[in-house]
Amino acid sequence: MSAARTFLQGGKRHTARAAVTSYTLSMPDESGHEIEIKLAVAELAAIRRRLRAAGGRPGPRLHEVNVLFDTPDELLRRREMLLRIRVERSPAGSSIRASGASRRESVYALLFPRRGEQRATITLKAPPVAGSAAGRTEEPAQNAYKIRREVEFEVSDSRQFRELLETLGYRPAFYYEKFRTIYRLPRVPKALVALDETPVGVFLELEGRPRDIDRARAALGYRPEDSILLSYGALYAARCAEKGGTPGDMLF
Repeated sequence: MSAARTFLQGGKRHTARAAVTSYTLSMPDESGHEIEIKLAVAELAAIRRRLRAAGGRPGPRLHEVNVLFDTPDELLRRREMLLRIRVERSPAGSSIRASGASRRESVYALLFPRRGEQRATITLKAPPVAGSAAGRTEEPAQNAYKIRREVEFEVSDSRQFRELLETLGYRPAFYYEKFRTIYRLPRVPKALVALDETPVGVFLELEGRPRDIDRARAALGYRPEDSILLSYGALYAARCAEKGGTPGDMLF
């Protein structure tokens, strides 16, 4: 399967035909809105067994490195918006052994290598639809899911796009990483299931139409009240507050 993709190169817009795999997580509805929930995973091996039992077909396990951009006064964060540059690599191709400040430098080098071009995914997320992140509910109502407008595209040169953002007054505000494996459930083919291994725990992220999210959640043994509507950044901040620490970057 192929699709036309638009990207920036040399300051000009180009369109190319690119292969589309079955494991792309971005799945907005007809109006361009992303609809998703998260579910906490207590044991990684157990959820992998549960996914296999549900017929789950995994894609490759990828290492994701991300950086959120914001203005110096955190305008986007205050508006509950998100502007992100993401690079995906196989774990073997992005091995990082450093920690702390050295790890941030290593993540930065993966995002913006000094030599050559690095293809990256750019994502802009609007504020959640009113009420969609307000809590949990037993009924498949609006506030059972996180719903927000999403614009996503690829660029061929992450450094060039970073320079564009910096020229507009944006700066790197938050780095985070995770290992992600995308699953397809044959009984719920229109739902996408991401198994995310993060520095603050393991989570499932379900994306699709509300009824498909409900079916996938039930197939994996979760209840509606188990749904989490927070971002990974918010989960990380909550974990830091719980431990009495100061939030920095969410890195391994």
